[in-house]
Amino acid sequence: MRLQFWTLALRPWFDEYVTHQIEGFEAAHPGVDVEWVDVPYDALERKLIASAAAGQAPDVVNMSDMNFARFVSLGAFRDSRADVPGDPDATYLPNALALCRFSNYQGSSDEGGEGSGTPRGPSLLGLPWYVNTQTLFANTELLERGLGPTWRTRLNTDWRGLISLAREFKGKTGLFLFSQPLGDESEVPQMLLSEGLAPLRASADGGLEPNLDGAGTREFLQAWVDLYRDGFMPREAATKGHSHLTEMYQQGQLGLANTGPNFLKRIRDVAPEIYEKTVVLPGMTGKLGRGHIPVMVLAVTTQTKHPKEAAALAWWMTGPESQLEFCTKATILPSTASTLSDPFFAPPTAEQLASPEGKILQARSVTAKSLPDAVAYTCALETWPDLRRAFQDRLKRTLLDGVPLEKTLKDVEADWRKILASAPKADMSGVPTPTAVALPRRDEGVAK
Repeated sequence: MRLQFWTLALRPWFDEYVTHQIEGFEAAHPGVDVEWVDVPYDALERKLIASAAAGQAPDVVNMSDMNFARFVSLGAFRDSRADVPGDPDATYLPNALALCRFSNYQGSSDEGGEGSGTPRGPSLLGLPWYVNTQTLFANTELLERGLGPTWRTRLNTDWRGLISLAREFKGKTGLFLFSQPLGDESEVPQMLLSEGLAPLRASADGGLEPNLDGAGTREFLQAWVDLYRDGFMPREAATKGHSHLTEMYQQGQLGLANTGPNFLKRIRDVAPEIYEKTVVLPGMTGKLGRGHIPVMVLAVTTQTKHPKEAAALAWWMTGPESQLEFCTKATILPSTASTLSDPFFAPPTAEQLASPEGKILQARSVTAKSLPDAVAYTCALETWPDLRRAFQDRLKRTLLDGVPLEKTLKDVEADWRKILASAPKADMSGVPTPTAVALPRRDEGVAK
């Protein structure tokens, strides 16, 4: 029996890791042979669609959270609730696992019910693999110039609080306190959710409808639009995605960069003088105090002829031991709760912190500590990629062309109603609405 396993942009850096895990799986499952295929990021959608059209889709495929939702809408993945060899709820972080569960899924899968062998409840269309959450890189020299010697205490706030500091910072330094992707690769839908402002609500028929007309939502969005239009965010916030955060930070143009900890090595290598001035802090959040988790998913396709074995492979690759090994080789975090208790994620000692790798070790510990409270704000909805794209396209026009926000929100609502009406009915179970936790402290454990 042969299983084909596709990963996303792991070669050549992680050949040893993936090969080792596959060999372990094959030894534990005699008679199963795994063919590993690694696919570049920009080729995955095209390659998967072409292979599925030819009836030759892989058995297990690695997807980013945004692409995963799109292929869910195409019915690409099998409901694996009855096939996985363990209890997902006892294995994975709940907020990462939630991304993989879809209610009212209309794709090809076994229906739950009497005699079906599939449990009732939301479909399990994937398993969370490696994850990350955001870290705040802080340029101590710029922050002291722009916010004064008490800048650490002043950063103990949410996005709204940071907005209020941005004007003061630029007035004193001529630079930007921070940036965020608002247009391309927009973070705004996730930021609304992190504020407790769900952009969708239950409709009268039990489905979903836009929820962008509330005063809190308008006020939050207007604050970002005003900050951009008044020149306190760079133009790149509307025209470039996440890449501009590290590019501008390593050029000394931002006091803060809220991004993945994996970029810290790049800053060290490209801009060592900025790296020396950098401290690592817990990432920024909305008022709920919970950061965002981007999740990589392993999913079993509906074309597999061996669903039990394919689900077992996905389970093996996403298990605690496999994820711990992966974390030792890459700047990532695990989606398995038990892995976070490993000493590998402990805070660095004073001696370690003074080493060339000290800040990278600190970033690992800081992000691991915040991970249990973080949430995958990518909605587990088949329509989410289209809803997000429509939102960011309209908001980009508001930022760059001066379209009034009120008109933009009306246009987004019209777009969203069409998108939701053309898709199978979904409900609020796919929209993250977590409770609030305390805001992370950003003045603890930082060398003064």
